[in-house]
Amino acid sequence: MIYGTTIRPLYERKGDIPQLGALFESEWPAYYGVSGPGDALADVQSYAGKKALPIGLVAYVNGVLSGFMALKYESIEIRPELGPWAAAGYVVPNMRGRGLGAQLLASIENTAANIGVSKIYSGTSKAHNLLLRAGWIKKEVVAYGGEVVTIYRKQL
Repeated sequence: MIYGTTIRPLYERKGDIPQLGALFESEWPAYYGVSGPGDALADVQSYAGKKALPIGLVAYVNGVLSGFMALKYESIEIRPELGPWAAAGYVVPNMRGRGLGAQLLASIENTAANIGVSKIYSGTSKAHNLLLRAGWIKKEVVAYGGEVVTIYRKQL
């Protein structure tokens, strides 16, 4: 846990959407970069839902935007029967490895439970330890987007 952390829903912090869009572009250039198929700004804007998915959460450490995570209906298109998903997890590089991702994940789980969701999924090629420490269960491993991705499930 990082002291001085606050996590707010994106709908309360819409002024941060352009900065988040730029962070998405730098973190995932193959998808959001100039030649990629994604539109970072449109995706971030879509996460500004208040009570309906997709819902984004923004983390601040001592008032500085430091992370993001979303709860959304779809994430891994080859598994459309699964969802909703904890996705778009991002922590600024100088805050990684300090527990901010775990705080965001716990907040996403609480958000899902508060709107009546009983289980959520997440797919990752990197954040295995984060999900396992938080009690997620490995469901399957798939080839997706040119990577090997593990899909996890959490019963809420």
